[in-house]
Amino acid sequence: MNLTKFDYHLHTKHSDGEMSFNDLLEALKGSVDICGVSDHFELGHSHSIDLSENYINEFNSFREKAKSAGITVYLGAETGLGKDGILLPYKRPQIEYVIASLHKVPLKEANFDEYWETYKKIVSKNVKKGGFTILGHVEGYLPLSPFIDRDLSFKKKREIEHYIIEKYFTADWYSALAKDLVENDIALEIHEQSETPRLMILDIMKRSGVTFSYGTDSHIAKQVSKRNYLNMVIQELNLKESDFLSMEKIAQKI
Repeated sequence: MNLTKFDYHLHTKHSDGEMSFNDLLEALKGSVDICGVSDHFELGHSHSIDLSENYINEFNSFREKAKSAGITVYLGAETGLGKDGILLPYKRPQIEYVIASLHKVPLKEANFDEYWETYKKIVSKNVKKGGFTILGHVEGYLPLSPFIDRDLSFKKKREIEHYIIEKYFTADWYSALAKDLVENDIALEIHEQSETPRLMILDIMKRSGVTFSYGTDSHIAKQVSKRNYLNMVIQELNLKESDFLSMEKIAQKI
């Protein structure tokens, strides 16, 4: 596996992306050898899709076209994390892997400290419980909406996230989380768009034996080929193929 030519976090226009399957295929050519489509499939999410027969048929056609272009494709789903477990509406045998990300903290009123401590508790509880393949963007694309202006720029949101993770997401918390990630065979996502988790956290995870996944979290075509953060992480931590999950082995378990 070429460590810079895979991507398990991609969205199409069927959820909150802009790409059709044909658009995605064109974006993948030359940049990706192995990938997974992971549209939102989550209770209460405004862009959640129904894995209908039409969607599955479109995906299967895309998979065959990708195969002809030398690209291996898997069918995933990105779902949410709730207080009592992942938020998949129901499971379908076609889904070959699940990314679970915390998109919303279920608190009506909370101060800043309570909110982020609750975020961490929900993540920890779900990782301990298991039942999914990849923990998605744990330090990136945080659910900031109760505290920020909706029109805030992408750059400013990342600056706020950096403040939050430095203050609340401690090395001790991650060390405890790493044990449960390993125990439940859950991979931690290296998230390109937000350039997270931090390198020091990825180092902790590597030394703890945690497996990594990688996702650009692409919603538009120009994001698909981006690899700046991944390249830096691979070089700094000397990552090998054995440090990443094998989607082929995951799919064989379904």
